[in-house]
Amino acid sequence: MKKKVSVIIVNFNSESTIGSCLQSIYKHTAGTDFEIIVVDNASEPASINYIKDHFSGIKLIQNNENKGFGAANNIGAGYASGEYLFFLNPDTLLQDNAIERFIRFMEKEQPDAASCGGCLITKDGDPTTSWGNFPSFLQELGSTGFSRFFRWHYEKIRLGKACKNEKHPFQVPFITGADIFIRKKIFHKLGGFDESFFLYYEETDLFYRLYKAGYKSYILPDVKIVHLEGTTLLKEEAFNYKTWSFWEKSRYYYFRKHRGAVVAGMVKTMQAFSFVIQKITGNRTFQLKKVLKITWRA
Repeated sequence: MKKKVSVIIVNFNSESTIGSCLQSIYKHTAGTDFEIIVVDNASEPASINYIKDHFSGIKLIQNNENKGFGAANNIGAGYASGEYLFFLNPDTLLQDNAIERFIRFMEKEQPDAASCGGCLITKDGDPTTSWGNFPSFLQELGSTGFSRFFRWHYEKIRLGKACKNEKHPFQVPFITGADIFIRKKIFHKLGGFDESFFLYYEETDLFYRLYKAGYKSYILPDVKIVHLEGTTLLKEEAFNYKTWSFWEKSRYYYFRKHRGAVVAGMVKTMQAFSFVIQKITGNRTFQLKKVLKITWRA
């Protein structure tokens, strides 16, 4: 009996990318029973109308407010009728029959797997962040500039990782939220995404709970999925204070939840110190007082 898959996409004014994403699903998915659920987080009317006008076969759920990434995905999961959930970002493009490949892996090749994901690439075909290590104090220390003192080890524990030259599926701590394929029963057993994360770190938290419960997650390097935007938070020339605020709130909530208030406070202090050093050395352009206020209030 074929397994049904519920593809869940959260939309927030994503009309510039979601159309291509939906088209890629229909184009490449064959031999599989699937449904597409789009959860809209109070987008502008143009974004909603675009979806309604061009994709009548999907389930469209409209929130009257922006509930955040995790909460919107939880809502979509509540409407899902498939045995598997495929959380997919609206800025992704399937390159082949990824859904069928994921099902085959979960059903036949690795039946003890709780979740899997593909190898994310840029539009130019270069590997981009597909998985990562769970956050730790040492990893945070390295990310603020001290990695030069333990570079060999930092590369092993670094938060975001891209596929390299792997030929076979490999186990990972967590899968990037752009493409999470997971058994619905396990997702609901864990309570879904923690809705206290409005944006960022929600998938890290989910997979940490998966890990603590004894479940396994894998990356399939032969399944390529284009991620058009990726995480550009720390690469923008102009510092995005609003995005940074979301990032900081989620990061410190994660550390308080899983590492305790003392470690969270140490990470926060270390980040503030890093900003001061960056301002003195002129490596970044931002308003020091403003970023310190955001960081300390997170």
